[in-house]
Amino acid sequence: MLAQTFGRITREGDGRATVHFERVYDYGLEELWAALTEPEQLRGWLGEVEIDLRVGGRVVIRFDDSGEQITEGIIRELDPPRLLEYDWTYPGETESVLRLELEPRGEGTLLVLDHRRLPDAAAAGYGAGWHSHLDALAALGASSRPDWDTRFAELLPDYRVAAERV
Repeated sequence: MLAQTFGRITREGDGRATVHFERVYDYGLEELWAALTEPEQLRGWLGEVEIDLRVGGRVVIRFDDSGEQITEGIIRELDPPRLLEYDWTYPGETESVLRLELEPRGEGTLLVLDHRRLPDAAAAGYGAGWHSHLDALAALGASSRPDWDTRFAELLPDYRVAAERV
């Protein structure tokens, strides 16, 4: 990974927030697109994913084997290999929207992740969570990857402070 940044939390009003990340990866555009859209690659950094890659297609992400940590959504926008946006429905939360944009940057690719319409109270957790997942994305294909739970626990206090400041 060429550049890693701490995510930014902003308030949208109406009790909603956005988590924003910009990271440049050592992957080509098509390679990073595949990591964001192909279930076998998503398994390596995000979870078990079913994705019908078309506008109106369904997305299901299983973060664990318990069946309790599942998010579902419908693809709202799609422009391969540069843009993917879908609804994010997680149990017990109001619907939010995840947007992933890619742009060639030097020898790598810039990933811009915006997760908007999040409940304010959940913003710090999503910040630490996405940060941990993006770290795992950077290590995709490496012989060792960071432990998601450990990384999340390390990051959460800083994201809580960041969320309090906005």
